[in-house]
Amino acid sequence: MEPTFPLFRLPENAIVHVLKNMDPNQLLIISLVSLKSKNLVTSLELEARCVFIDISWKFSICLAIGGPIFAFDFYNDLNGQNELLPVDITLPVDAFVRFEETTIRSSTLFNISDWMNHIRTVFCYTKPLKVNFFEGCERFEVQSLKNTIGNVDFLSVAREVTNAYTKEVLKHFNAPNEVSLDRNPFDEACEIQKFFIQNYKVFTFYDVYSLDDMLLANSEKAYFYHPTTQNQINQFLKHWIHGSNPRMQQIFLSIDNTNNSVRREVLLRGIHCVDEEEQQKICQNHGFVSDDNMVAIRRNDRTPAVIAINETQPLFNVLLVVLY
Repeated sequence: MEPTFPLFRLPENAIVHVLKNMDPNQLLIISLVSLKSKNLVTSLELEARCVFIDISWKFSICLAIGGPIFAFDFYNDLNGQNELLPVDITLPVDAFVRFEETTIRSSTLFNISDWMNHIRTVFCYTKPLKVNFFEGCERFEVQSLKNTIGNVDFLSVAREVTNAYTKEVLKHFNAPNEVSLDRNPFDEACEIQKFFIQNYKVFTFYDVYSLDDMLLANSEKAYFYHPTTQNQINQFLKHWIHGSNPRMQQIFLSIDNTNNSVRREVLLRGIHCVDEEEQQKICQNHGFVSDDNMVAIRRNDRTPAVIAINETQPLFNVLLVVLY
């Protein structure tokens, strides 16, 4: 039998000193003992800088506190027979501390909503959550998840998630800050374009897209990871020079260069690049180091931008950075 330490018989200042030397996993366990212990842990003001919710076959709460990531899993006691069975997240559930093989049970039975409220209180997190949907998430009913999680500012949906479920997620979760989609779940182009025109801070898209989609992008930063053609990028750059995408600060694009067929002169055909002296001045004024893989251009309204080119195989990467 392991010896016990009478922590709560110590003076309060001594308890706090002991708590300051515990990691967040231990603090969470301590906070569940009583209301007093919860208040003592909360008084440490140990603030999570970011909280992610990962939803797959299991439901995970991941906290970034300082450097390390601490993760608590729910519904991960699965086998091949029940991993796709629906889950009622309103029912009580135990937490599993990832990497430590430890199960945590609250003194009063907690469901997912209770766990989330407790963790957010103890680790002083009041901002909207960040949510990732992965393969297997279909066992969780979307409306119940929305009711439990509430507002989010980051939303990511993986390629393995079914189209029908992805549509439900996009319908219920409105992330005003950042959205990342591995694929287009819609049959009609106009449906996915509703997301291109949103004024996100960051929009990331991994599926096929058209020039029209690029021109509709209204986010501050847009990252398109599916390879396109050098001619399409050339057309986009010309449209940008003439005033398209006025809100955009960055856009990342790539070209399939498996056959080493991409040519910089084709990519920049018909586009006026400033001379080397002006490029150096533009880069210095905006904290960039000019090099041979970069060219500077100006929009018709004189707004400068740099095009950084990474000539690699199998992908030829292009990053346009607008310098306001």
